[in-house]
Amino acid sequence: MILWFGRKRDAPSPKPAIAISANVIPTVKFDASRVTDAVKAEIRKCVDEIESATDSQHEAIYDAALRSASAGRDLHALYAALMELGIHGMTKSRASAIATHINNKATSLMNATQQQSLGIEYARWLYSGAPCMTNPKRPTPEDICRNAAHKAADGKRFRISEGLFLDGKWTWPGREEGCRCVSKSLVPGFR
Repeated sequence: MILWFGRKRDAPSPKPAIAISANVIPTVKFDASRVTDAVKAEIRKCVDEIESATDSQHEAIYDAALRSASAGRDLHALYAALMELGIHGMTKSRASAIATHINNKATSLMNATQQQSLGIEYARWLYSGAPCMTNPKRPTPEDICRNAAHKAADGKRFRISEGLFLDGKWTWPGREEGCRCVSKSLVPGFR
């Protein structure tokens, strides 16, 4: 027995109670069936908005983005694909922003679809605390306006099928470029 700060303690066991392998990494299973046709169409739209890429590069980016979303937000896979394609003007920060934007939109749409399939009609907008801006170091007037609107929307209830009306348009958390907001499902009968 060891006395430590006046308490008795048993001597440490020579071997752990549970053997933990160094090669085991905890993972979360992702249901790839959540990547519906609507999600694929949204990914296609995001990829087509990348102006500096050629048509063949758009196809390669779409394939990588689809794999990224199907793997449950594998941002690095999409980032690596964007960097390997040799797209004119593609910097590391731009590739990172594109990978995040595409996956945020896909995740937001998948979450809304899942909420609706479970019969959840309403959600609460949650501002993350991080600025909803494309480049917080050099915010544009649109970024500042979007961030202010998203901050003001914090805690507001909205219908999942419609979104929330902000800055003259209907939107959902995480769908606009640079948005870091999320939503909390409002389940009837629970607070």
